[in-house]
Amino acid sequence: MLFRHGDVLIQTVDMLPKDVRRLRHRTLAHGELTGHSHQIQENKDVALWQSDSELFLEVEGPHATVVHQEHAPIELPRGIYRVWRQREYTPERIVIVRD
Repeated sequence: MLFRHGDVLIQTVDMLPKDVRRLRHRTLAHGELTGHSHQIQENKDVALWQSDSELFLEVEGPHATVVHQEHAPIELPRGIYRVWRQREYTPERIVIVRD
């Protein structure tokens, strides 16, 4: 299943990669233009993991709420997710979408 929250895409995955390290924050993406960020609202039962340049979210509680100052919140059910920024193709290059 795929979720979208502004320029952030969140996809369910079966398991975490073996080479992940736990992050100590709950920020999925920083907004470069506005200074706002996509974050997980809950303080417990969620964990962010980094594997090379990939970000993963593990929701161990019943759900996690993704919040941002310019978007309505969305709830993610218990599970493991890969998180990445939406990209945009231009003839010159591929760029990360910024909100």
